Amino acid sequence: MIVNILLFARLKREAGIESARIEVSESATVRDVADAVERAYGVSLSGCMIAVDERYATADTPVSQNVEIAFLPPVAGGAGDETRCLVRSEPLSLDEAQTFLVRPEWGAQSYFVGTVRSPNKGIDISYLRYEAYAPMAIRVMRDAVDLARQRHACAGIYIAHRVGELRPAEPSIVIGVGSPHRRAAIEACDFLIEHLKVYLPVWKLEVGENGEQWVEGTTGAPVL
Repeated sequence: MIVNILLFARLKREAGIESARIEVSESATVRDVADAVERAYGVSLSGCMIAVDERYATADTPVSQNVEIAFLPPVAGGAGDETRCLVRSEPLSLDEAQTFLVRPEWGAQSYFVGTVRSPNKGIDISYLRYEAYAPMAIRVMRDAVDLARQRHACAGIYIAHRVGELRPAEPSIVIGVGSPHRRAAIEACDFLIEHLKVYLPVWKLEVGENGEQWVEGTTGAPVL
């Protein structure tokens, strides 16, 4: 059968195509399609997200005749971009945010670093385990970036959130804003902090001397 593929960002440049039609077996999965694309165009799809007919899918999702499969690199700004949004399990670094945001045209930078606190409410914390709906978290981050730019005259924005097991004093989130002017950078950074703590789909399991419990969250969208 024939399926339609779409490539974005670095993938379309490396493969030399933006779209194509690929022939695969009748029992093919997304993984089989990815293997066929890699063989045909010499591009690595490792680490990419997948959308089948504009819905996120997994590598074992079955495909059908004429379905549209999009291969999506991690959604984050490149070195020449003015936005970088990340969700990752590796440790976060303020130095990385500074490297991205300190530029001659941006005379002001403002940063926020959130770390694991212990004790919390009088209880010693061993660690927090962060879980995220990562593709949606990236979208929420980018929507927040758009709002920050609408409300404040800011330029570069860096947002990184960590997932996995974090010990006390380890950074869980880093937010940075670069702007030609100090006030815009400070106000945009403050807006991003307050907005993301309500809308970002990230959850915390707190593990301490009293056992474990999910940290109570907020609901910034309609609920059932």
